[in-house]
Amino acid sequence: MPKGGPKDRAKRFSEGAKLLASLFNSLAIAVFGAAFVIPITQGRYDVFAQGGGLLLVAGVSFHLAGQAALRFLRAEDRHR
Repeated sequence: MPKGGPKDRAKRFSEGAKLLASLFNSLAIAVFGAAFVIPITQGRYDVFAQGGGLLLVAGVSFHLAGQAALRFLRAEDRHR
């Protein structure tokens, strides 16, 4: 079991929440990139054709999930 007081536990939890937020934001960037790169490489310039709009919605959803993960950050200096 990890040692440390409430401050250390809050710091570890907050670092995990930041890593989760970073994962979701990285996924959002990748999905946004795919939404634009895939149609262009296929010679189409309509991003919304053939599921491109769905990729954009997925990218926004991943970004919002990352923002929601940041809401779980805990204050480290609250416990003294």
